[in-house]
Amino acid sequence: MAAHRTALARFARSSRPRALALAAAAFVLLPLAASAEGVEFTVPDHYLVLPNPPSVSFPGTYRAWARNVDGVRHSIVVSSSPATRDLDAEIDTTVASLAGRHAVDVARSEGGLLCGMPSVRLSYAYPNQLTYVYRYAVVADRMLIASYAHPVGTPADPTALSSLDTLCSGIHQPRTPPGWTITSPYPPNVSAWTPTAGGSALLMQTARLTKRDESPLAPLSGSGTVLTTSVQPCGATVIRRSTVKSADGANVLEYAAGTAYSYDYYVVYKRPAAETADANAMALLTSFCEKTIPPS
Repeated sequence: MAAHRTALARFARSSRPRALALAAAAFVLLPLAASAEGVEFTVPDHYLVLPNPPSVSFPGTYRAWARNVDGVRHSIVVSSSPATRDLDAEIDTTVASLAGRHAVDVARSEGGLLCGMPSVRLSYAYPNQLTYVYRYAVVADRMLIASYAHPVGTPADPTALSSLDTLCSGIHQPRTPPGWTITSPYPPNVSAWTPTAGGSALLMQTARLTKRDESPLAPLSGSGTVLTTSVQPCGATVIRRSTVKSADGANVLEYAAGTAYSYDYYVVYKRPAAETADANAMALLTSFCEKTIPPS
C-alpha cells in the first residue's frame, strides 16, 4: 500500500543512529491470526522499534524497526489493514505504479502459504537509492505486508530476509492504541507506549520463547497489594489477569499473561491510582489472545 511504501522509504533513508533503551520492567502479550488490532511478525535481533511517522496516516496496524550495519541503515516495516482488493489485484497495481516511478530489477514470485493463504514476494530497487523486498498476503479480509529495505550496493541482512516469512505466524505486534504514542527505540519484540497527551502512565509488552520450567501463569512477585486475580479463557488459550496496587499506593497495575504458539506473553498497564483506567489501554491487555486460533 502507498502509505506503507512511503513510510518504509522514509525510515530506510534515515541514518541517525539510535541508542538502545533498556526497559525498567518487562511485560507482554501473545500472537493472534491476522486481526485489525495487530500483526504477527517476529523481529530479528538487533532491530530497534522506530516511532510511527506523524505525517503518515495508516488505516490499521503499522510497526517499524531498523538497525545500522557498518553505518548503513536497514529497515523493516509490517502492516495489517483492511483488504480493499484481492492479492493479485494489489500486486498488479503495485507493479504498474513501479513502472511509473522508474523502479528497476522488479521481480514478482509466488511466496508459498502464510496462515494457509497464498502469498507473493515482490522486490525492486531505485538506482543509487534503495533495494526493497516485500511479502504480501490477504488473510481474514486483512492485507498483510512485511517489507525490508537496504541501500543499493550493500549486502542484504539474511536475518531480515528470513523474518519476512514470519508474517502472520510470528509474535503478535499490537496496534498502537488511540491516544497513545509508541516509545522508541526499544529492543526486538518489546514495545512500550505512553499517553500522547503526557503523564506517567505506561503500557508495555514483551514476548519470549516458552521455557518448560516456567509458566506465565505463575503468581506475580514483588511488593504491592493484589486487588483481583483470575485465570480466564481468552480465544484458544487461557490467561492470568491481575490488578495490583503499588506498595506506596501511588499506582495501579493491570497485568495479563498467557502462552500461545511457543511464546509467553506479558502485558502491563500502569497508571496513577487517581486516574480512571483508559479504555484503549485496557483493550490492549487482551488483544493478544481474543482472536487467537489453534495453529493450522
